[in-house]
Amino acid sequence: MTPSREQIADLPAGGLPPPVTAYVAATNAFDADALVACFAPGALVNDQLRDFLGTNAIRGWAEREIVGGKMTMQVVNAAEHFGEVILTANVDGEFDKAGLPGVLTLTFHFSMHSDKIVRLFILNKRPVDSPPEIRTLQSAVLTRRPPDAAPQA
Repeated sequence: MTPSREQIADLPAGGLPPPVTAYVAATNAFDADALVACFAPGALVNDQLRDFLGTNAIRGWAEREIVGGKMTMQVVNAAEHFGEVILTANVDGEFDKAGLPGVLTLTFHFSMHSDKIVRLFILNKRPVDSPPEIRTLQSAVLTRRPPDAAPQA
């Protein structure tokens, strides 16, 4: 089955909405304050199936994983889809790359309201015909705990 791209339109160069432009700049500058300022109070970030709700949780995530991991983004493509922005970027940094492809490409799904990001979903960009990601389920089976249970110390 081929996915439909009927409602997706590429954004022109320089056509990113200001909150998305600010997010990319703050990420590449390792600036947690500027990054958190891109989000509305009560915003949600879902990074690889982990939820960070509200600016306090988003700050903790940004400080640990973006600033702490020295994460950088190189935008590959940006498109508009029903009022949302879908940004594809090659990501690099000083984080654990074990098991990752040579070039890590992530897709960032931004929803905005009143010039602030209200929802951001970050997903590993994979081919449409690849099998589903079941790493979390496999880990749960190996550790004999429910997939949504807190990791054991």
